[in-house]
Amino acid sequence: MIKVMVVDDDHLVRKGFIAMMPWREHNLEVVGEAGNGKKALEFLENNQVDLLITDLAMPVMSGIDLMRCVKERYRDISMVVLTFHQDFELIQEALRLGALDYMTKVELEHEQMDEILGRIVGKMQEQHVRTRETKVENHGTLTFTEEDEGPYSPEVKASIWKAVDIIHQEFQNELLLPDIAKRVNMSRSYFSRCFRDIAGKTFNDYIREVRVNHAKILLSQTGKTISWIATQAGYPNEKYFGKVFRELTGMLPGEYRKSQR
Repeated sequence: MIKVMVVDDDHLVRKGFIAMMPWREHNLEVVGEAGNGKKALEFLENNQVDLLITDLAMPVMSGIDLMRCVKERYRDISMVVLTFHQDFELIQEALRLGALDYMTKVELEHEQMDEILGRIVGKMQEQHVRTRETKVENHGTLTFTEEDEGPYSPEVKASIWKAVDIIHQEFQNELLLPDIAKRVNMSRSYFSRCFRDIAGKTFNDYIREVRVNHAKILLSQTGKTISWIATQAGYPNEKYFGKVFRELTGMLPGEYRKSQR
């Protein structure tokens, strides 16, 4: 079972959310809950959690601050934002911190609960099926379990996942393979091969997927123009953005937006 923690300062909302979602149908189990980020971190110190679902606006410690701490201390935990506010600057910050997805109050209708959890679990599987990161506390370093990753050293794997972090944080900017390889201290050709084997996709394909996934969220949750969304997804050229989007989804951005509504 995938172990889930829910963090929200509104007690009734938190309890209602936990009660109404079809967790077990997706091999999920809620093992903990908290009313703020500080309490959540206290729970994480002594309990295993695979998926953290957190609100953003909370007292004591916000969801953004919680996500920053989790990213530093528990890199194997997947994160999803539960928000009741359309604050897209905060949501974008959460996505840059590694959030797989976010769900809003309007989505939490009975007929959509199953779809939401299925979407999240699918993204978790995509993110972790080949790799899981575990923190080795005795040495204070990161290592990776061997799941289709190939015969690479922990140092090489750490460099590749540093590159993955860079992609998720900087996908709105121009990202070139030689530049990222240099930033993680690897040669261009070796980095390209290692990235494909460890991340499961080529460097360019991985960037395209991250950008298109971000665009899909903006298309379904905002009324912003396609041109604006293209720029937010890292594609200043709207025509090229549409081409890439259709290649990955089978639809143009406008068609995808209509299908979500």
